Parts: sequence; structure tokens; C-alpha cells
Amino acid sequence: MNLFGLASRNLKRRPVRTSLSILGVGLAVGGALALMSLSHSINDSVREGINEMGDDLVVMQKGASDIFGGFILEPMTERVGSVPGVARVAGELFMFAPGANGSNMLTLGWQDNSYLWKQVPLREGRVPASGERAVAVLGDVAAASLGKKLDDTIEIFGVTFKVVGIAGYTSAINRGLVLLPLIDLQIASHRPEQVTMIHVRLDHAATDTARARGAIESLGNLTASIANDVLSKDRNFAILDAVSLAISIVAIVMGAIYVLAALIMATQERTREIGIFAAIGWSKTRIMASIVVEGMLLCIAGSGVGLILSLVSSLAFPYIPAIGNLVSFRPGVALVALTLVVAFVLCLIGSMFPAWRAVQMPPAEALRRT
Repeated sequence: MNLFGLASRNLKRRPVRTSLSILGVGLAVGGALALMSLSHSINDSVREGINEMGDDLVVMQKGASDIFGGFILEPMTERVGSVPGVARVAGELFMFAPGANGSNMLTLGWQDNSYLWKQVPLREGRVPASGERAVAVLGDVAAASLGKKLDDTIEIFGVTFKVVGIAGYTSAINRGLVLLPLIDLQIASHRPEQVTMIHVRLDHAATDTARARGAIESLGNLTASIANDVLSKDRNFAILDAVSLAISIVAIVMGAIYVLAALIMATQERTREIGIFAAIGWSKTRIMASIVVEGMLLCIAGSGVGLILSLVSSLAFPYIPAIGNLVSFRPGVALVALTLVVAFVLCLIGSMFPAWRAVQMPPAEALRRT
């Protein structure tokens, strides 16, 4: 019998313990993969949302700890717009704003003359007219989750707004937006003449990105970044990544411990069998290999279960409003591969100790045990 066949036979002899060990590894791998994928998906969704606006640069307050924490005086928008090579600018105030029934919605405020209004991909209705107040445009997912249609009203910061348009953006985060006239959001949130970021479009025939960034940042207390770099120094996303990574490491280590515990119990039960193998001439290396192969089979089966669980999660998360309204959850191939490699390495390490322990006992003593 080869090592694979021997390991398979040993696992089949203890179906309940084997099944529980596989489930433990599967939950560990699936949980780790789901957490890390969710963290990456949140980052990707925010970047996709910014990219969908078509920005060349995003201007924020220098030194702000996160994308929600910085504020710029609204008149700075015009100063940024006067920088040579800047074609268009648009100030934006955004925040998670409280609505009715304790819900929080990602809410954006745009100036009346903002070019962003002209780019809204309307499915129904219209965008606010210049000077029009107390009106809102909802992303289609936000409208569906709130149960709103044209001419209905929503409440933001205790203020009532009439829904005049439904937008059909493609990125998950933009589909969950509530768009308001900037002055309405400033008044409702008690942040007069403030914006959170400035969207910048460049005239690439007149300047390059690096020169424009330098000129904008020279205006003082500003940082200009391309969309993919906006989140690189964001504290909230850094903490999210760190927490998800830490929990994922703990989860995968727990999976390796399941393998370790199962193999220690198995080797204790098979002491006499291991002694027989040693007596008939099996080398220590071969005996250890037989136990390690058993552990790796547990890891392979458990990882398969974990992949299935993570895929089920990716299908289920969009139906959870707090997640599906803001991010599109999709485990990436690179992340799956990294998680599986780490799981296999840890399971291998977890298999080595009981394998080493099994060959330390002299064959004669092992044969005397029952």
C-alpha cells in the first residue's frame, strides 16, 4: 500500500473525527478568505467609484487621517481651477448621513454648476436644476433598498428631500449613493462653505499630471492624488486591512491546530501499528511521511470546503444591505492562492510535530503498547 492509500485508510477509520477536522479547517480557510476578500473589496469599490467619476486627480486636505476626516474651504475649489492645465474642477462634500429609522446613507453634495451633474447616468427623472433646493438623486440600489421611486421623499439629517432622479452607475458604491445640492448638505450637516474633496480634470495637452499635482499642492495644505492612491494613506482602510489580516491569521492557525490535534490523537491510537512499520524495516522518514500525507489530505479537503464557503459568502453578501449597497464582494484569484499557500504551510508545520513524535519511540516499546 502506498503512502496515499495508507493515509486515506486511516482517515476513513475515524469518519466523525475526520469530518470535524475537515470542517474546522474549512471554516478557518473560508473565514480567512471571506474577511480578506471583504477588506479588499471595500478598497476596490471605493477606488472604482472614484474612477467612475472620471477624475485625473483627487484633491484633499493635507494630513487628513482618512477620506472622511479632511475638509477644504469651498473657495479653494476656484483656486484649484485656476491652476494652469486644469480643465475642470468640482467640489464635493461627502459623508455617511443619518436618514429615517436610524439608517445611514453615503451622501454626496455637489455645487449647482458642477460638471458631475451632467455625467450622472440617469435611469429615470432628472438632475436638480440650478438653484433648486431640497431635491435628491438616488443611485438605483439606494432607491431599491429604501423603497423609493420618483417624487417620493427621503429624510437626511431630519430634512425632507424630494426624489427627482434615479441614477444607474456601474460601481457598487456609486449605486448606493444619495446625491444632493451642495448647499443643502452643508446646511443640514452644519458645515457651511466646506467640501471634502475636489475632483480635477486636466488638459493633458497643456500639462502633465506630476506638474499639475505640484502646482495644486503649492496652494497650501492640500494633497493631490490619482484615484488609485487616494486610499493608500487612509487610516480607516489601513486599520480595516490590519484587523482583517490579524483575524485571518488567527483563523488559519486555528485550522492548523485542528490538523495537529487530529494527528496527535491518531498517532497515539496507532502506536502499535507504527511500531510494526518500524519493525518491518520502514525508515523514520517514511513513517513521518505517512503521517504528514494524512495531515495534508485533511488540509486539502478542508481547504476545498473553505473555498466553497467563501464562494457561498460572495453570493450571500450582496443581499445584506449594509454590505451589498456599498461593495461588490468577489474573492480574487491571487488572494485565494495566497490564503491556500499559507494554509498548506501551516498545516504542514502542524503535521510535522506528531510525525516526529511518532518515530521517537523505540519499535520494541511501541509493540508492547495496546
